[in-house]
Amino acid sequence: MKTNKLFFLILIAAFTFFIVGCESDDDKEINEFDVLSSYIEDNGLDWANDMAGWIVNLADINTADYFVLDIRQADHYNAEHIAGAVNATMGNMFDVIGKANADKVLVVCYSGQSASYAHMLLRLKGIEAYVMKFGMSAFSADHDKWTGKCSNQYANHANWVMDASAALPSFDYPELNTGEEKGEDILDERIQHAIDSWSSILIGGGDVIANPDAYAIYNYWGNDDYMHYGHIKDAYQLTPKTLSTDANLAALNPNETNVIYCWTGQTSAAVNAYLTVLGYTTKSLVFGVNSMIYDELTGHKWPKPYGG
Repeated sequence: MKTNKLFFLILIAAFTFFIVGCESDDDKEINEFDVLSSYIEDNGLDWANDMAGWIVNLADINTADYFVLDIRQADHYNAEHIAGAVNATMGNMFDVIGKANADKVLVVCYSGQSASYAHMLLRLKGIEAYVMKFGMSAFSADHDKWTGKCSNQYANHANWVMDASAALPSFDYPELNTGEEKGEDILDERIQHAIDSWSSILIGGGDVIANPDAYAIYNYWGNDDYMHYGHIKDAYQLTPKTLSTDANLAALNPNETNVIYCWTGQTSAAVNAYLTVLGYTTKSLVFGVNSMIYDELTGHKWPKPYGG
């Protein structure tokens, strides 16, 4: 009788261990950010940390060598566009490229900023995408969106300062909740989120400099330029191409609105796309610091080819 009772107890213990073990496997939470960031970095899709030759000058290329994707509104596209260009939106650009079986894409828009954002999303899916510098503004004076936006009005603003950067902070990474488990599936969901978010990404330099405490601000230049030209008050100096989990990605704040700004807004728009996919809330200065301290800049600026 004792033997049977002992056997019964052992059987219950083994069954309980089995059930608990199975429940642990089934209920184990997936850290979607870890899965996504590993998938991106392990597969060489972290384009934000490379971007070699990503932006091209119209004068230096033959547009016929590319599948030109024009993401301007249809009426502007119909009025004039690059020969052979196909009109699309961020929402349908993957379908348009897929149907064309395109392998080398040049994305164009009005100023180059939305194209820069879009090209990053394409790169995250392994599509070889490029951007035209200054967008269709470089095509002809009829499309110039840049000249009227170049301004020096904030060069002497009290919140444009010359002090050294504070050390970069360190935060936990964002929490993602797509419900997917595989890196590629999470990426697809996050790219769609980034597409849906584009309309809220751009912000005026005046809005930020007037109230810098409302944002976590990152100057996306090297330190020499950060100190030479100055920067928005309290902006951290964030070295380009260091947005990886083994470098400076943790410097971004997952619980605040992160403003990342650069010279023209094209690089920062691309970086904002990358960060939005990873789960951050971000904004990019429209027209970059060209809209703030244009006269102070010795390079990285709209050349005003049409006067003005």
